[in-house]
Amino acid sequence: MHYRLSLLPLTLGLLLLGCSEDSGADNNASSTTAQGDCDAGAMAAAVQAASWGANVTITTSDSEVRFVSDGLPTHATLDAYGLMDNTTTGVVATSHDISVPLCPKVASQKTDTNLGTIGVAISGAVFFDPYEGDGSTVALESNFDVNGAPFIDTCSGHPLPSGSDYHYHGIPYCITDTLDAAGQHSKMLGLLLDGFPLYGPKGEGGAAPTDLDECNAHFGPTPEHPAGITHYHLTETAPYSVQCYVGEVTVPAGGGMGPPPNAGMGPPNGGM
Repeated sequence: MHYRLSLLPLTLGLLLLGCSEDSGADNNASSTTAQGDCDAGAMAAAVQAASWGANVTITTSDSEVRFVSDGLPTHATLDAYGLMDNTTTGVVATSHDISVPLCPKVASQKTDTNLGTIGVAISGAVFFDPYEGDGSTVALESNFDVNGAPFIDTCSGHPLPSGSDYHYHGIPYCITDTLDAAGQHSKMLGLLLDGFPLYGPKGEGGAAPTDLDECNAHFGPTPEHPAGITHYHLTETAPYSVQCYVGEVTVPAGGGMGPPPNAGMGPPNGGM
């Protein structure tokens, strides 16, 4: 399948670390960041430097990043996706209007991810955690098809049964294959609800990070934050997506933007 990604031109300028770690702190996601350390202007420039799709409007204030999109990813999607009741669905537009902190702060305790939206994507779609509605079925390990229509596509995504809320459960390869270069750190894929950035599977030097915590997070330099920032990675192996937040976050009531497909159900006939 051929995917196309429509990218806005990158915002040029000096990309500095906005939320710097205390110089005496360990370089990991558990380090604390004081709100006063954040350079809001530098953080806004770093956010705007990401390759947001033409269907995404990103605005920043002194305290927030606002993400508005039609929910239709800027890459190709399938005409039909298999559902757990052996029917199929297509992808329809979904209005997203989500605000996250511009200056994220590492929390004293990690917070489990919610069902539904856990972050926003540069493509205009959203990210979910690794699981389906039962909280234990790993979406990427439970693929199946209905008359040739897969539950999850090769971009690690699919919509809800209604066709709304197209979302990723792991690495969106149709984006990373376009953005990422051999031997280099992955480019930013979006922001989680706590405000910290999310990246593909490549860390420094293009190698997979080996120091990720249980939230798939660590501290280090990224293309948009060369001085270093706490950030997340999607991974080639379990858990694939993010299953807890390291930052201070208010989990939306009802679990984000909606429940996972066929919440509480497993794949028909045990999967593939």
